[in-house]
Amino acid sequence: MPQHELPKPDHEAAHGPVFKVLGPLEVWDGDRRVNPGGVRQRHVLATLLIYADRVVPVNRLIRAVWDEEAPDTAGNQVRKMIWNLRRRLPGSVRILTEAPGYRLVLSEGQLDARTFETLLGRAGTAVTEGRAEEAVEHLSRALKLWRGRALSGLSGAVVGSGGRDLDERRLIATERLVDLRLLNGEARALVPDLYSLVNAHPLHEGLRERLMLALYRIGRRADALQVMAQGRAELVELGIEPGTGLSRLQERILRDDPGLMLPEPEPEPVAGPGPGPGPGPGPEPEAGPGPVPGTAPQSGDEPDCDPAAAPVPASAWTVDGTTGNVSPAAEATVATAADRGRDHGSLPYDLKDFTGRRRELDALLALGAAVTDRAPTIVTLTGMPGVGKTALAVHAAHRLSAAFPDGRLHLDLQGLTPHSGPPTLAEALRHLLLTLGTPAGDVPDDLDARLIAWRRAVAGRRVLMILDGVVDTATVRPLLPGTGGCLVVVTSRTVIGNLDGAVPIHLGPLSEEEAVGLLGSIIGTHRIGDAGEARDLAAVCGRLPLALRIMGARLNSRRAWSLAQAVRRLRRHDLRLRELTLADRSVATGIGQCYRGLSPAQQRMLLALRAAPSGSIDERTAARLAGVSAAEAEDALEGLVDACLLQSLPQPGGYALPELVRSFAVQESATSRPGPTPAQTQLPPRTGPRPTEGRATPPGNRPRPDGARRRGPAARRSAA
Repeated sequence: MPQHELPKPDHEAAHGPVFKVLGPLEVWDGDRRVNPGGVRQRHVLATLLIYADRVVPVNRLIRAVWDEEAPDTAGNQVRKMIWNLRRRLPGSVRILTEAPGYRLVLSEGQLDARTFETLLGRAGTAVTEGRAEEAVEHLSRALKLWRGRALSGLSGAVVGSGGRDLDERRLIATERLVDLRLLNGEARALVPDLYSLVNAHPLHEGLRERLMLALYRIGRRADALQVMAQGRAELVELGIEPGTGLSRLQERILRDDPGLMLPEPEPEPVAGPGPGPGPGPGPEPEAGPGPVPGTAPQSGDEPDCDPAAAPVPASAWTVDGTTGNVSPAAEATVATAADRGRDHGSLPYDLKDFTGRRRELDALLALGAAVTDRAPTIVTLTGMPGVGKTALAVHAAHRLSAAFPDGRLHLDLQGLTPHSGPPTLAEALRHLLLTLGTPAGDVPDDLDARLIAWRRAVAGRRVLMILDGVVDTATVRPLLPGTGGCLVVVTSRTVIGNLDGAVPIHLGPLSEEEAVGLLGSIIGTHRIGDAGEARDLAAVCGRLPLALRIMGARLNSRRAWSLAQAVRRLRRHDLRLRELTLADRSVATGIGQCYRGLSPAQQRMLLALRAAPSGSIDERTAARLAGVSAAEAEDALEGLVDACLLQSLPQPGGYALPELVRSFAVQESATSRPGPTPAQTQLPPRTGPRPTEGRATPPGNRPRPDGARRRGPAARRSAA
């Protein structure tokens, strides 16, 4: 694979320097390689390229260089790095100063990542128009642009997340190319590349399915089953079983389902006296460029479809040559050529062991089934961090997929990629348009035009949307479809009270029976010898699905632990939240994000409640603990209820503090204070900086977008 050449689409020759991010960061001015400077300047340039033609705030550039350990002079140092980049890069490169940061201006062909996206868009268009060979050519050219992992050699949260996003796009392109070549009868040529891909991504079930299908089609049935056995072993180590797609494909291989094979070509008609014989079977097609090994795995969005009937990639634009044996999940997208390319989805994978929530799930399914063309149906799912809002929304969305054939979209408003911040409205609209199949080159740059393009793209289509991690209604309203036929599920850690026409569903902890059942599905029912110990463990986990899953994973990795031992560790407030943290999953992180969104008065109240007795808390007790008046206490308590950090009890004026939130308050009070309280006897003076000092004001500290006043307990219950 040549590294000195940057293939470009026709008529898109670069005018000026070329920036390469699909591998190590490189800058080329003609045949001359340009040195952009030291490691820190490379991080600044990489960030400007990730957000090319968009303003990058200085704070984001600071995080790109230093993460969370920036010196006091970071802002001045970034400005100096920008000056050095302007001096080092060719004179035609424009880095504009635009509040609140800088913008790198690029033209077509100057950035290999944009060329890659253009080729992917052209491939998608070719597929929808039935030009599969042309699509293969575009995808092959797109993948030849890659020289390794995106932005390899650079680290940090900002650049790392941008690189991972690009790597995921590479893997999607690879899957699309594999699918097209499988449909073209190139299974034998694909097997070596698929083995390399599966070895590089052993947990990627979609790649494993494609390898099994290719092996089966060339007569290697035993090898296909061996690939399944190896995949099961990898997954069982994590305490999970293979997904529906793998299991279904294994069953079909075991029974030699004829639908796994490509249909035989129609026989060539006998030549008559006149010209015009029909198309014959033709020669064996040549093997096109194979998928590129070493691509980055996706973040878990694996489609629940049957690769044997039609190997459908994540975006589900697939050319299908079969006429039967299509799985239920795929039949809406591959039944006819006219439907090709219409189905688009970005749902995360469904949980095989999803447990409980029968009442809420039934309500969601009923609302989805009752969607009309008059107006979109909007549902809000609220609850404290870790209660399972996203899991329920995704589970219901998969169950409702057949009712929304034009798209099932998931938009994470906490960040489009791991470790990234909340997307801007422009970024969110771009993400939605791309997911619905809009070519990257057709996404307008102007925000107003992008809004219009989004509403036009969704108009008249049956689309299900999950807007995940919403902070306030101002974030949601511009993203809502303008016509009916759509279901929008909004998840939020705070009560959303001003989204007109929305159906509210609030999630509390699981019931005791559901919590014990979920625990058993994770660690195995054979390990729950004493039901009382299982109930105790569920209780100290607050009956939160996230806490139960983390503790279940710990128990799976510590076979010598008993349930009683786990309970003893979790009963200690100083250990509880540490035990409920595993890799990138943490109960404390979610609670902490909610805490930082509170006003200072609400923060002080939450810390004061750590000393409250278990059970019911009334306004007088809270006022005494926080050293404030009863009216101030009620306002702060209601704010905590709105933030889903405090439970409102049926009896008037009664509240309950979840024990996991109490543990967070104990932990937080030992490290920081939001400010001194009037009752110095109850809360000692602050000894450290406020959590929000020196930072941008978090969303929760801004004025309430709906202008609504806090509601008292009676009003809340009547509204519910």
